[in-house]
Amino acid sequence: MASGQPIGPAQQGPYPGYAPVYQPVHKPTIEYLKPLVSDVLLAIGAVAGLFLLMLGWIIFGVASDGGGRDAGQVVKAIGLFVLSAVMLLGGLIRVDMEKWVRTSLIIGAVLLITWEGFWTIY
Repeated sequence: MASGQPIGPAQQGPYPGYAPVYQPVHKPTIEYLKPLVSDVLLAIGAVAGLFLLMLGWIIFGVASDGGGRDAGQVVKAIGLFVLSAVMLLGGLIRVDMEKWVRTSLIIGAVLLITWEGFWTIY
């Protein structure tokens, strides 16, 4: 015991069982959704929606009977849904975009839904 070490247990603080508990920092829920609406995924969704809209109109225009026209309307409605959902998600979730870009995305989606509709009767 020449090294200067005390004999017995080491000294502890006044409350040995009450150490501070460190919780991990929780991110807001929006931070988990941001990777789902990255620029690349927004572009892919917009192109897919526009393609389905175009394909639906082509099927609708070329069809000679009611069944073909209905199939074209279904494809067009799916494309309109994809495009408007991508625009709404981009406008609502991407807070890092400029305010007017987000506003125009939301207004554009609302106008698409309002004027084009999901099932238009011709």
